[in-house]
Amino acid sequence: MLDNVFLTPQKQRELKVFRATNIAGDLNLAALAEQDGMSYVEFYRTFRSLPNDLTTDAPPDQRYSMSASAYRQLLIKQSVPYQIIYATYQADVTSLDQILSDLSISRSTLQRRLKNLKTFLAQRDIRLDLSHVRLRGDERQIRLFYWYLFSDVAEDVSELMPEIKQWLPSASKYFNLPATAQSPRQAMQLAYIQVTLGRILNGFMIDKIGYVQLIEITQTTVLSNLATEMNFSESELVRELTWLNEILRHSPYFWPPAKVANWHTIEGLSERLIADLNLTSSTHYYTGLGSYLNACVSYVITCDLPVVIWSLMTPPASKQTVEIKQAIRLSLPLLPARQVQLLTTNLSLILAPFIEVQELTVCLWLAVDPSIHNRVINCLKSFSPFALKFIDGLTYPADLVITSQALPDDVLTETPNYQWENGKSITKNLRDLLELFYGIVQVKGG
Repeated sequence: MLDNVFLTPQKQRELKVFRATNIAGDLNLAALAEQDGMSYVEFYRTFRSLPNDLTTDAPPDQRYSMSASAYRQLLIKQSVPYQIIYATYQADVTSLDQILSDLSISRSTLQRRLKNLKTFLAQRDIRLDLSHVRLRGDERQIRLFYWYLFSDVAEDVSELMPEIKQWLPSASKYFNLPATAQSPRQAMQLAYIQVTLGRILNGFMIDKIGYVQLIEITQTTVLSNLATEMNFSESELVRELTWLNEILRHSPYFWPPAKVANWHTIEGLSERLIADLNLTSSTHYYTGLGSYLNACVSYVITCDLPVVIWSLMTPPASKQTVEIKQAIRLSLPLLPARQVQLLTTNLSLILAPFIEVQELTVCLWLAVDPSIHNRVINCLKSFSPFALKFIDGLTYPADLVITSQALPDDVLTETPNYQWENGKSITKNLRDLLELFYGIVQVKGG
């Protein structure tokens, strides 16, 4: 989803061509161009425009010197929008003129390059203040955005501010976390703590924590000493640690990852989330996904914050009520309008990684309220950078079938290979898709 925010159309084409040629055994450019919906001339020119050093240092058994995920991260880091966001995190960068000089672009060009980013941030109630090179808005949302972005591109936040390394052991010990991650979940938690430390050391504190059902961090001699050393008031530090404790322990952002045997081959937050969902159902994941979303909605209405990993949207204003509790227990269509919107948006965002891998024809066959069904379709259309076809039945050949119920045996014989098909595990279907489109599973493909 970040590709459409940070990369220009040309860079998105480069990444698309890189992925296609990276996993292809035979460099038949005409066939690859047709497969990706590009003209041969466009595909050829884009292929020829890829940097030479991608092939110069490539291992003997590989076409390129880096994986598709690594190349994507490189393109995002080199983009103008990312350079601006990178600057907003640094305390010593307050002049836009210096940034424009370093990037060798004009203000008008900068405004054009930042259009998608500003829209993305505005949807999360975050404003980009170019005059002071800062992000403005709810500090909780801003931190989630920084964490989400920096984690996605594997940015080492501690390198931006050396002071983070100094205070990380003191902060992490409150949550029984080691200073060095021993698991993927701990890595994600420590990354969020690092983002938090960077923000508070630059003077950006949380002024509210919403409705949290946890006891505040107890004020102790150790905490008092830490507050003195960090030059904060005890009340400020208590609020920060209370919020950290809440989000690290109870937000689905940091739920334990699935125990996947080939975890080291999974790159990026979207694949990690898919790995989490793999264990929810052995055949059709929608039931497990529904339970996951119900838990997310329950969390949202109690803590007043978004929690789904792909959603940093505006939190609902309402607190938990008996009616909402009852609606969640009974069925999804009974949710109030605001919660229905939240649910369908989050469902679409969770499904986004599945449809972003390629231009797919997606079949949605959901046994839920038609209005929710249609909203999911509309949300998927808006979040996906690709032109997707959506169908409501199984009469049209589909690349990906999303179903909330078992498929009839006679239908299965007519359906394509790459779908969430009865009799296969979710992991097998996922590996098929990744192997076909991403090349992540195959070591040779990167």
